[in-house]
Amino acid sequence: MPPVTASATLDPDLLLRQSQARLLRAEWSRERLLAFQRSELQSALRHAVGASTYYRESIGELVASGAPFHAFPVLTKRALMENFDRVVTDPRLSRGLIEQHLDGDDPGSLLLGQYRVVATGGTTGERGIAAFDDAAWLAAIANMVRFQAIVGIDDTTRSVAIFASSPVHISYHIGVELRAIRPAAPRFNVLMPIEEIVEGLNLHQPEVISTYPSFVRVLATEQQAGRLRIRPRLFRTSAETLTPEVRDLAAETWQAAIANSYVCTEAGPMGHECIFGDGLHLAEDSFVFEVVDENDRPVPDGTEGAKLLVTTLTNRVLPLVRYEISDIVAMATEPCPCGLPFWRIASIAGRREETLHLPGRGGGVVRVHAHRLRSPLTGTAGVRQFQFVQLPDGLEITIAVFGGVDAAAVSAKVDEAAKAALDAVGAEAGGVRVRVVDAIERSGSGAKQKLVVASPAIE
Repeated sequence: MPPVTASATLDPDLLLRQSQARLLRAEWSRERLLAFQRSELQSALRHAVGASTYYRESIGELVASGAPFHAFPVLTKRALMENFDRVVTDPRLSRGLIEQHLDGDDPGSLLLGQYRVVATGGTTGERGIAAFDDAAWLAAIANMVRFQAIVGIDDTTRSVAIFASSPVHISYHIGVELRAIRPAAPRFNVLMPIEEIVEGLNLHQPEVISTYPSFVRVLATEQQAGRLRIRPRLFRTSAETLTPEVRDLAAETWQAAIANSYVCTEAGPMGHECIFGDGLHLAEDSFVFEVVDENDRPVPDGTEGAKLLVTTLTNRVLPLVRYEISDIVAMATEPCPCGLPFWRIASIAGRREETLHLPGRGGGVVRVHAHRLRSPLTGTAGVRQFQFVQLPDGLEITIAVFGGVDAAAVSAKVDEAAKAALDAVGAEAGGVRVRVVDAIERSGSGAKQKLVVASPAIE
């Protein structure tokens, strides 16, 4: 395969100034932050209507009449992809051109000499693409640097990232930018042999490791076996749901904290936890966030919604107005003790697509989010990986176990724990079966570990 090149890095001095400006906003009052957000929203909406054919037709009259924002239409991923050529504000860009570039020999290079383009299959399995010009990308990375500074990461911190290997994925590009402003570090990705990663980490001894929650579990296994010998003070996680079990694992294994971050391929870095680790502070100076139900009506803080709507304020080439993300989230009900003015997501249960539909004990169908089954599996000794396969008449739990353990005994414990969890929510547990495999492969350009997959019979 031909070598790939990363996108050109941002000017470090300009990035420093932008991130410092955003750090100053962290000292604003909440009232000042929201006033700034309202002003930026009006500017973004006017730009979208003026520069995008799609938005001129879909929201032009609403903007002109000053309609309330909740009256604006929701933009789904499917609608974005079907109308992509009319949504973007540079007529030279098109979905076909971007996809051709991403499928080419050098997908990490700048498209048309100025655009960083990325793609995602996401949890939905539906392909999405995005484009960032220099200004939008500078804002995205400045947001990330700002939030990292809040948790004590600066240009002297020894840090490494272990994410996707493909320049098609946004985490690859973020890593390029962050490596340019940090001390030299080895380059890793989650698809490398674990022996190489362990050797590199032992030599580098990072203070901070950024990776997927599922890979924290992999590293913990290596540390507990004595092969990995590192003493990180902090893990930064993103792209997968972070569970309390993984937090506890990091604390038990390294006495390390975890700061979760929130990144969307189409929008960029959107939020990050502070040192309290009590919810994701949202970059409300760059986005507008709305938690809504199935009918796009707002839900109160503290209540789980059916989806999250995101409006971008800094990407003028690909404006997103009320863009639907299928995360099941609940907003916090109280300010954070850290004093930051940015409101925060208190919990992310997962994606709508991770909801399982199982026969009910008394008939009908019971909807069970796969998140409910995480704890029984992570609490079962010997389980290395797990995945749920939705079947037409039940559920298959695929597991991989650690070497040297009795796979049959672990499988029996998983079966018992899962059936007890399903019984507790009124689901018929008889349709559960457990399958043991050597390993569960990571999927997509982001090389994430997918929690739920559909069986071929129902895809």
